[in-house]
Amino acid sequence: MPQGRSTALVAGDGPAGLIASLVLAKAGVPVTLLTGAPSPQHGHVHTITADTLRAIGLLAGTPLAGFADQPAWQIVGSKLVRAVDRPVLDARRLTAQLRELLEQTGLAPVAVVACGSAEALTGKALDWLADPERTGADLCIDATGGSRLILKARDPRLDLFETGGHSVYSSWHGTSAVAHPQVTLCETLASGGAALMVIDSHQVTMTWQSESTVTEGERDRWLSTLAEMAPAGLRATVHAATFSSHRLAHRAPVARRAAIEQLTDHPGAVLLPIGDALLQTAPQMGKGFAQLGGQCGQLRAHCRAARPDWASLAQALAEGADAAFLSAALVGAALDARVPWEQAASQSRARGSETQEEERTLSQMADLTPRSNSGPALTPPLSPPAAHP
Repeated sequence: MPQGRSTALVAGDGPAGLIASLVLAKAGVPVTLLTGAPSPQHGHVHTITADTLRAIGLLAGTPLAGFADQPAWQIVGSKLVRAVDRPVLDARRLTAQLRELLEQTGLAPVAVVACGSAEALTGKALDWLADPERTGADLCIDATGGSRLILKARDPRLDLFETGGHSVYSSWHGTSAVAHPQVTLCETLASGGAALMVIDSHQVTMTWQSESTVTEGERDRWLSTLAEMAPAGLRATVHAATFSSHRLAHRAPVARRAAIEQLTDHPGAVLLPIGDALLQTAPQMGKGFAQLGGQCGQLRAHCRAARPDWASLAQALAEGADAAFLSAALVGAALDARVPWEQAASQSRARGSETQEEERTLSQMADLTPRSNSGPALTPPLSPPAAHP
């Protein structure tokens, strides 16, 4: 791409914003990266397929060391089994490595602007978009995650499409008096959720992905079970772990998609959402980082064109989001369909005056609800539970 033909502004320095900035800079597009709007999801850990991690590494221009090559264990029954195909990823470590890559030589200029707050970041992005010198060759990427700061500020009536069904992320950060080399652990729970844990020296991070809020008691019982099956060194670290009283938690539908095709047309630069700003998916879908990798792959392909058509890229990403949203909607509908039977059975058991025959009938009805092999949640054969960038 000829130098100076396009310029780009990237709002948000999470994985989505950093990967997009790397792709653009490697293609010769000067980038202004706005920081200062941290996503609550930065505090969570996720599972990610090894293939997805390699694909992101190709986009970044280097293997992402410190993740796929570290011990990753799956808890199966009462045993720890090596699980190299789905390592647990600490998004904070990933973003730190991506920031270092932005400082390497051989890239187009990347100007990092620390905004200090979400409001300041939004204001700077809107000022950049309003510059009368901007043309359709310029690109503004909204990578502010589920907050969608730039999209909403530019079009306050932005519609969001949501599926049924919900998932809850609960995360705790702590320390252990007994250090241990980096190791990650995960367990797919009978409920269809997942318990994930990253230990790195004295630092311990745990994320629970489920359909309801997890209590500290449930967390501690899981840790006790883990300690019983762990080798001596890991057992000592787990036993010595203590967590902050602050729990990071948020609840989200199975999927939420921004209706970007309904946005008002504006002259000048093209506004393009990527990552969670375009489509958020819950842990059941396991597609967040894979979707981001695919979006940035399309971004790289458009960068190689002599005259990039950012508007057509926005349309292509919207079509891809539609397909993923449809799959998520089927999952959400199945989750919602299961709830009335469970509530009916619970209410029946609470009424001591009801006959045993009535309770047996309700139980049989609940058993007719389709179930997956791993638990009560009905999920199409997509991917095991995982977390949205």
